[in-house]
Amino acid sequence: MAKQVPEKVRLRDVAKAAGVSQGTASNVFSRPEIVREEVRERVHAVARELGYGGPSITGRLLRAGRVNAVGVAAIEPLSYFFEDLWARQLMAEISDICDERGAGVALVSALNDERLAWNIGSALVDGFILLCVEGGERLVDITRQRQLPYVALAIGADDQSIPAIGVDNLNGARLAAEHLLGLGHRRFAILSTMLRDGHSGPADAALVRQAWYSTSRDRALGYWQALEAAGMDPHAVPVFGTLEDEASTHAAMAQIFAAGEPPTAILAMSD
Repeated sequence: MAKQVPEKVRLRDVAKAAGVSQGTASNVFSRPEIVREEVRERVHAVARELGYGGPSITGRLLRAGRVNAVGVAAIEPLSYFFEDLWARQLMAEISDICDERGAGVALVSALNDERLAWNIGSALVDGFILLCVEGGERLVDITRQRQLPYVALAIGADDQSIPAIGVDNLNGARLAAEHLLGLGHRRFAILSTMLRDGHSGPADAALVRQAWYSTSRDRALGYWQALEAAGMDPHAVPVFGTLEDEASTHAAMAQIFAAGEPPTAILAMSD
């Protein structure tokens, strides 16, 4: 014979057993200051006896239509928010603003696409900030299904329907190269942020144009525009990819300065 699962005790059960209205029982848990002390004590005693743990916080928040929290999402492991320099500094700024407003922050992350969809779909937040360094378009697609406000940061997609905040990587890089050209430099090397996972060292033009990361690609294209406008062959300027860590950066710099005629200026995509 199958074992019967006991029915969940509800607020109306507590109210009936305590001899009060459901509204009064609700006030005991949500607005106790407006209920007489003897009534509060009786309702709490009945709740303990019946095994009622109190109203569902989730249900209360959903009924209110606002949870006073912002979700910050990325297609990355949770450690990304603490280990990546850009993400860490960004989280510090977001946290300061939320502190000022008395709001919370929920980190929403997963490498597995299916798990990420569940995490975003079940997050108790009022809206999302999407860190779109990788997988930005998929992250936006998943978030749109929640029909909550969102802002995408650093997304590479040229989709005017996406509310986005980003850096004009191409024109910013072009201005940086023009600055160094204006100082008289003609021998350059490009020190790149990650072009594709696991790659570091020399990179040819084809690899740069097919980079997995739009930020790295667009900054290289901006450098090349300025160099070409100055009458130089942009593809003659060596590009060295890094893994955005000290070891690969030092290795790239060693290769750069081992050349017969080392550069007088370096176009570095990041600090």
